[in-house]
Amino acid sequence: MLRLLIGTGFLLMAVGFGAAGWQYWQGLRAASDAAEELAALAVDTPVWLISPTGAIVAEEDSRAFLMQDQLVAERMVRLTTTARLDALLVQGESLPAAPYLEVLADIRAPRLGQSLCPILTANLAVACAVHSARVLPGSVNAAEGNARFTIALAFRQDVSGSELPDLSTHVLETEDVLADPAFQPATVEAALTGLVTTTLAACAADDRAATCRVLGLSLDWAPGEARQGAARIAWLDPLPDGMTRLSPIEPPPEG
Repeated sequence: MLRLLIGTGFLLMAVGFGAAGWQYWQGLRAASDAAEELAALAVDTPVWLISPTGAIVAEEDSRAFLMQDQLVAERMVRLTTTARLDALLVQGESLPAAPYLEVLADIRAPRLGQSLCPILTANLAVACAVHSARVLPGSVNAAEGNARFTIALAFRQDVSGSELPDLSTHVLETEDVLADPAFQPATVEAALTGLVTTTLAACAADDRAATCRVLGLSLDWAPGEARQGAARIAWLDPLPDGMTRLSPIEPPPEG
């Protein structure tokens, strides 16, 4: 029965939404291709950095920090958000019957991610792509016309004009930056903008500004509820006293 419902739901989207729906499906191809390319990304040369304790930094942190010339799965903005279902429609469409709302929400979820990418490219990133976007199963509220979604956005930071020093003579420092709990934005766009602003301010401190990178952000937003947001940043410091210099470590080229 569930398979029949889902299959019927997809047929409803194709027939009931007509040309407008097809045009939107075509528009999602770029985001889908970016996600597939990201998922298939393989790196032949290991990338690694030194921690302040002298240990090797986890590879996912090294990749997120160093590989600014391409999108990597380790550097993401991950959001959980509530959105209105009618925001998923294109001009001329109307919402389907209640049994098909979750099908619609899941098909059109990437549209929410696409609407958030400009916030990143305005201040933080030179590139942004929707890696994944799904409706949370069972979260559709037909009476209120909304649902909960999970979204992952891959991004490349704008690091032009900030070349890295010799990695063998530096250690990678990290810090978790929390969103200001006093700031309760009315929209997820405002919440993400505020988190990006707070994160960039933390990166701008004198002891880290030259090499600071954003490793990832997370945000949980719903209207009228306390916002939960955080970011992870990293930067390079000179080797601590007593730590021995390693052989030179060459970073990948930065874009």
